[in-house]
Amino acid sequence: MDPLTTIAERLEAWKDVTREKWNRKESFFVRGQVFAYLGRKGVVVKLAPPQVAEALKIKDAKRIKGSMSDDGREFVQIPVLTPREVERAMLWLRRACRLSRSAAGPV
Repeated sequence: MDPLTTIAERLEAWKDVTREKWNRKESFFVRGQVFAYLGRKGVVVKLAPPQVAEALKIKDAKRIKGSMSDDGREFVQIPVLTPREVERAMLWLRRACRLSRSAAGPV
């Protein structure tokens, strides 16, 4: 199975997470806040500045241009080209989801 398909299936099983098209991309939301979308070469996650610096240490990770939001968070592409990279991506997706969940506030 394609690694990005595996990731999408796992994310859809998470509590409060929905999948929708956003800017023509398969995107994932928690409580109305986008926290990730599928890119051509991996997953793109919305992170806080300290996490952005850490994520950019991953080989071939890159900041998405023009992606800084009003809250200072930015989108970073985490490469996922093989099934072995799925677990690393899931770690970053959990971080991004937690951050967006807390930004959305209590339900």
